Amino acid sequence: ILPSFSCHSLRHTFTTRLVESGVNMKVAQEVLGHKDVSTTLDVYTNVTKELAKREFNNLEEKLSENLDVMNQMNKKTSGSEDQDDD
Repeated sequence: ILPSFSCHSLRHTFTTRLVESGVNMKVAQEVLGHKDVSTTLDVYTNVTKELAKREFNNLEEKLSENLDVMNQMNKKTSGSEDQDDD
């Protein structure tokens, strides 16, 4: 009924799911008992399509927010320069 898998492959899946859920990597390292976080990241974590998509959507949202703030600042600056000319 279930495909063949090992406890080790469950560790990989567990680690990937921790990362997908946003758990801090130092916490994941501690839970898994790794001395170095690079082991957690490089050996046990996989980037799924869903994770990559979510991260790029988050990046796009943050860039858009920053652009909105910059545009608002430019409008305020332009407005004050116009008033100085009067």
